[in-house]
Amino acid sequence: MSHGHDDFAISDVEYNLITTLSNLLQAEDALHKYMADAEASGDTEVVDIFRELHDSNRQFAKRMREKLHNQMMNN
Repeated sequence: MSHGHDDFAISDVEYNLITTLSNLLQAEDALHKYMADAEASGDTEVVDIFRELHDSNRQFAKRMREKLHNQMMNN
């Protein structure tokens, strides 16, 4: 998004945070499905991998949300 101008209603950093947060939330949705598929197949190792990825993803989404909130409050 960077153009070196103030042409947009939000900064490049805010845009990047919003976009990344959106991607993380979409991934969370997909990971729920993948965990369910692995559970249905009985593959507990794959369930554990997707659960670990889901938990990590969720932590990053929370951090992104907090950072976005702080970023927007300071502008």
